[in-house]
Amino acid sequence: MIAAAWLFLAGIVSLPIVWNAAKPVIDPTRRYSPWWLPAMVISETAPLWLVLHLAAIAVGVVGGGLDSAFGVVGAAMLGVSSVLLVWVLTRTAIGVRRLRRHVSGAIHRARGPGRWRGRPIPTPPGVREQHSIEWRGPLTLDLTRPDDDRRKLPVVVYVHGGGWTGGDPQRQARDLYHALALDGWASLGIRYPFTPHVTVEDQIAAVREAVRWARTELSAHGVEPSTVVLAGGSAGGHLAAMAALTADGDDERVAACVGMYGVYDMANRNRTRAHWDKIRNEVMLSTVDEQPERYRAVSPIDRVHDDTPPFLIVHGTHDTLVPAGEGQQFVEVLRAAGRPVDYVPVYGAQHAFDALSGVTSRTAAAVIRDWLGVTVLRQAPTA
Repeated sequence: MIAAAWLFLAGIVSLPIVWNAAKPVIDPTRRYSPWWLPAMVISETAPLWLVLHLAAIAVGVVGGGLDSAFGVVGAAMLGVSSVLLVWVLTRTAIGVRRLRRHVSGAIHRARGPGRWRGRPIPTPPGVREQHSIEWRGPLTLDLTRPDDDRRKLPVVVYVHGGGWTGGDPQRQARDLYHALALDGWASLGIRYPFTPHVTVEDQIAAVREAVRWARTELSAHGVEPSTVVLAGGSAGGHLAAMAALTADGDDERVAACVGMYGVYDMANRNRTRAHWDKIRNEVMLSTVDEQPERYRAVSPIDRVHDDTPPFLIVHGTHDTLVPAGEGQQFVEVLRAAGRPVDYVPVYGAQHAFDALSGVTSRTAAAVIRDWLGVTVLRQAPTA
């Protein structure tokens, strides 16, 4: 009876969670839902979950769980979940294959291994990390660089996500930091002030200040920037794009900007994502109707101009928090303005897919690294 109860409980818990990862509902008309987070975790750690499901079925069967109708139903649900996990694995493999060959022209191959780890990310050999470097009062940043004595390096200033109200650079994009360091780049994962304690305009100004800091102060920490690039994910993608588009002077100007699953229209005029009370209540502290000009002023799609730097927009096709239409809309605006932009859809990927180290995160990091090499350094990727 215990085995049957185990099978039934495991099945009834796992099936909706796995179904959510395998068949995510991408509906911009719905309100915000936190279900994207378990979907991302399941998708990026699918091999582990498949092994656990098969082990649960085996333990239940050996323990006599199939002697009860409850056990049979539970085993059936676990079986369906296992099939769905196989589909998630297949979808991810297809996505990685597409990702590796997506960018045309000089970028024809995403270098680097694609091991499926889905666990916290250790620092690889050849990479040096310095944490908690003060850059703006109490705010700190983390420096990731090649583990050698070179001082003249290209620099990426990375802006983490967290809904403008939280987050940390150690929870995102570490595969990217490492891939860049192994290719001769330095990365700065910056910490910045959060709303509602400051305004979103203050956050954008802080990111621009981080670019200035990199140019003027980073040499004290062993790196002299040969060029500076901005990048960011989610809310950080929005802030990075805004900082790149509103640079004031050479010290703030960047050579390129990479936006990953970012928000590019704060007013959500084309309904590319669900309605977020958070933007109104914690970020903008006003409605679109009350301050339409302010919403436009902090929306990257409204700030494109003739000197806009090259952009790379990376977005998961199965992102249910910020659907891919958000990134596609920004790409269309950039192209209509005649500005250089590349778009990389990551098939099967959820929001924040790079929070865990897995084959998707590592391959996306390699593609970004190669794009920066071609676009900024004018280097073709190694065959």
